[in-house]
Amino acid sequence: MALLTLTFPPGTVASVSKSSGDWIVDSVNTTEVVVVVDDLDNDGTISNDEWDAAVSGDGNDIGDTGYLYRDGGVSGFLYSTDGTTTFTVGQDVTAIRAAMSNHFEADVSAIVCFAKGTRIATPAGQKRIETLTEGDQVLTANGDSHTIRWIGRREVSAFEMLHAPKLCPVRIRAGALGNQLPEQDLLVSRQHRILIRSKVAERMFGTKEVLIPAIKLVGCTGIEVEDQPRALEYFHILLDDHEILLANGAPAESLFTGPEALKSLSPEAVDEISTLFPEVLERIALQGPAALVPSNQKINRMIARHIKNNKELISS
Repeated sequence: MALLTLTFPPGTVASVSKSSGDWIVDSVNTTEVVVVVDDLDNDGTISNDEWDAAVSGDGNDIGDTGYLYRDGGVSGFLYSTDGTTTFTVGQDVTAIRAAMSNHFEADVSAIVCFAKGTRIATPAGQKRIETLTEGDQVLTANGDSHTIRWIGRREVSAFEMLHAPKLCPVRIRAGALGNQLPEQDLLVSRQHRILIRSKVAERMFGTKEVLIPAIKLVGCTGIEVEDQPRALEYFHILLDDHEILLANGAPAESLFTGPEALKSLSPEAVDEISTLFPEVLERIALQGPAALVPSNQKINRMIARHIKNNKELISS
């Protein structure tokens, strides 16, 4: 079983009603709508029973590959699951409603938050990473406020991902790290490091906190490679020092400008950082990462112990 946090952007949820045999959109959502669904069979899609349970349905809830519906036979709410299709007031959705049934597997992969939708903690609350700019303040895991010096982004096409599987992100499902973290599904690049806090780490390394690349966490319940090619954007946040940000509530690193990390950036981005922030590069190189980064061999042993003993990666 896995909890899927579905985030429907504005315009993708419609209040609909039946009038003279036709289904018409009465209103649409102007803010995000979040629904948490227990994917009982862990197949990444939503079936009728799973949808009913999530929205307290009584059997009237139906769906198809690209849409979900909840409530009764004369009015209810229609959800678009491709992440882009929006509804308009007055729209006739009779054909959409007629194609739905009690026997379906809705594809919800497009509406589970992608990297572009990651929420970063700031002094003013959580903000989507794509809305942040240089000069904005972010909060780190220790509660301090830091100024964003640079934000980089890279668009990855479905074609690129298909031919370079290492570009596929890792999905960390809501609650998979333990201690109810992340609060919503978190999508990061494979080498993006997550801060693990556990007694297993303390026994192995003498410190509770270690930074582990997301790809090394694959195999733990609720953490897997998102291997269906689709377009997405990766974002990088550079601070004055290497810090631990809070992404969807979970501790994850800011950009570490070591030689290996810089390989993930375009040559243009590396040149821009080197030109604008040479002192930041020098300081981060001297100080090193914000927490211990174990060797790959030790990481593998640590994760194996977590899995074998069913221990949370982030303990209370």
